[in-house]
Amino acid sequence: MRLLIPLLSLLGPLTGCEEPTVTFDAFVLPQPVDMTRVLGPAPRLLGPQDTLALRLHFDAATGFTDFRLQNDSTMHSWLTARAFRFRGLYYLVENRPDDGYWVHAVRIRRGQVQGLGTGYRQMLALSEATWQDNWPQLLAPNGDSMRLRFDRQQLRAFYTAQVANCATYRLVVTPAARPHFVSSPPPVSGLHLSLYPNPASSTATVLLGDAAAYHVQLYNEQGHLVRSYQVSSSQLVVPVAALRNGTYLVRINSAGKRPSTTLRLEVAH
Repeated sequence: MRLLIPLLSLLGPLTGCEEPTVTFDAFVLPQPVDMTRVLGPAPRLLGPQDTLALRLHFDAATGFTDFRLQNDSTMHSWLTARAFRFRGLYYLVENRPDDGYWVHAVRIRRGQVQGLGTGYRQMLALSEATWQDNWPQLLAPNGDSMRLRFDRQQLRAFYTAQVANCATYRLVVTPAARPHFVSSPPPVSGLHLSLYPNPASSTATVLLGDAAAYHVQLYNEQGHLVRSYQVSSSQLVVPVAALRNGTYLVRINSAGKRPSTTLRLEVAH
């Protein structure tokens, strides 16, 4: 690996460093994922030793999801990242002051979450592995040992192992807390809609905005009607535990002449 010997002698072992020494060069991100549709706008994460009460807000213009952490009656900024999904993992990409990126992986499935908010720890582990010359092919073209090229294929095994070592939190969605931070979602075809968690394993909640008369239909990938609901409230909880894994379409028709709206729902057990 192309390192400067004087620099090594000054820094000493990586385990003694206080900051991750490696960042990723800027790279073209895939279509950003709205994490409020995955976790809900106000999720609670119940862990073996602590509970995290979060508020999420997605900015469609920038693709960033803002995560805030509630502590007693105060709200603290936790992290702001753009997210994308690749082969079962969500990757959260954070901008750094040096124009680089930090990336950490999160696993969200079956109502469980691993790795959320562990970007510092994952990047520290990445720094150590880089100093051990694990990915010489990812070094920046100019030979800068502090900057890497992000390659999700080559790094997937690393991130999978990192997530596996993280504590497992149980995801609890709390729609009642939603107005404290996240504003109503933008109108889609005349309706105010939100669907979470997505993917869902046991239940999916459809937020319909105002309480009114709605006809909600669930279709499978073949276009067959699976479920049908007449709703007169502002939300609908759809049980999905008995459904097969796959993509479903949620079609919402409201009273009056407003057009119908269709949302996509992923079911993963």
